[in-house]
Amino acid sequence: MTRNTKVHIVYCHPDNNSMTNEIKKAYVHGLKAKNIDYTISDLYKQHFKSDITRSEYQRESNIISSNLSGDVLTQQRLINDADILTFIFPLFWMDAPSKLVGYFSRVFTVGFRYSNDDTPATMNRLKEVNFLIVTGSSYDDLLNDGKIDALKTIFVNDRIADKSERTKMYFFSNTAVHKKERLLNKQRYIQRAKKIGMITPKRI
Repeated sequence: MTRNTKVHIVYCHPDNNSMTNEIKKAYVHGLKAKNIDYTISDLYKQHFKSDITRSEYQRESNIISSNLSGDVLTQQRLINDADILTFIFPLFWMDAPSKLVGYFSRVFTVGFRYSNDDTPATMNRLKEVNFLIVTGSSYDDLLNDGKIDALKTIFVNDRIADKSERTKMYFFSNTAVHKKERLLNKQRYIQRAKKIGMITPKRI
């Protein structure tokens, strides 16, 4: 039995005037063009708390048993309500922004993303996970330095792994170049992000 696809977006950037925000808006535009339902967690706008607490650390380390906080439970529910999960963020020092790193630490918990001896994992297996990543460097430089493979290891193989039927990474590179080239890239990237949203299957 088929049903309408639902996408959840996790967006992380501190500046609304950024290239990353333009890519997010274009991706959403593509979803809307196909009448695809979506929800969004804007981590900066929502002031998502990225620091893991002592009790959260102890819970993850199986030292104590404690309930998850409301903001974490909300994020886990949004993921489990979706068929497709899309992360949109820039690279900061070859990683996601610290707020998104904290999101993974607090939301991808034991009992959700992974299990231990006492607690089964409850995270649903997604149909698709997308990473739309904005980089200052060129894609070729990142590839030749081994950084693309490193990012795939971190985000695809480790953080998602078997929790998705397929995982895709899209890089929007050369955003720290001269102004004229950056403006040309911006228009090209907006069209690309919109297309990525539009190729999302309407029904699954």
